[in-house]
Amino acid sequence: MKNVITNMRAAIKNPTDYTARSNLMWDATMAENRIIKLGKKTDFECHQMEHQLGAYTNCNHGAGLAVLHPVYYRHICKAGEKKFAQFATNVWGISKNGKTNEELAEAGIDALADFIKEIGMPTTFKELGIDENTNLKEIADSCGIVPGAYKKMTHEEILEIFEECK
Repeated sequence: MKNVITNMRAAIKNPTDYTARSNLMWDATMAENRIIKLGKKTDFECHQMEHQLGAYTNCNHGAGLAVLHPVYYRHICKAGEKKFAQFATNVWGISKNGKTNEELAEAGIDALADFIKEIGMPTTFKELGIDENTNLKEIADSCGIVPGAYKKMTHEEILEIFEECK
């Protein structure tokens, strides 16, 4: 993730930076080949939510995840607090000094949300063209509930997350 952050900033600054762009491609390959996930708990509920959002709207996967992830993470933060605290310190370099795991976790999620804004990704459904005429309940009810998530979601909680993304 630190490599993604560094190289995304470099690629935005200079879109012809071959090294930054190739590093991003390598990061994407590593993220999806399961090697770095071996032996680790992973949570793909948000991806499932976005797949359904994309199926019902004209939303692309990356843009939908940019909107959903910070809101979703705030919903599951307590259940994965230690992992989110590690995310804050290891990825974002947030100091542990004087902070609880809860405070660290929240700071890490805030840093992710700030990065999403910094790189110009959408932060609301409105920015994705998803308006009040979209039946978010129908989409939430169609979402699969995946095992292995930090917090087992309900369709009602998924709807709450969708509502918060407006």
